[in-house]
Amino acid sequence: MSNLIDQAKTILTVAKDTAKTSVTAGFGVYGAILEEASKSSDKATQIFEYLVERGAQVESKLKEQTSAVFTKKTTSEPVENKLQSITSRFTGGQDSKLNELESKIDQLAVLISELNTAPKKLTKAKVTAEA
Repeated sequence: MSNLIDQAKTILTVAKDTAKTSVTAGFGVYGAILEEASKSSDKATQIFEYLVERGAQVESKLKEQTSAVFTKKTTSEPVENKLQSITSRFTGGQDSKLNELESKIDQLAVLISELNTAPKKLTKAKVTAEA
């Protein structure tokens, strides 16, 4: 029976050691996670600080460029002239012909709409015979 008690004590000791080792490993995992999080946090802080510095450098240049754009007085006249030049290349001198054709199409549309309306009642005219 003492042999059985010795075996139980040995099993209990092994179980305690295994549990202690498992808990210690858990603490090790926790410590590694904290260390990595700290490194990541430090890296994130460094990147953020770099971006702030870079943004400050670019900000002044960007302000100069945007103020130059807004202070320039621009008109749409050059754009309109360019657009007219381009369209005249495609249409040639046919603007008047196109306008004439558009007016004829409008006239035809009016005539067609009149044909689609209900016809007016016709009344018979009295015919008188003159001899």
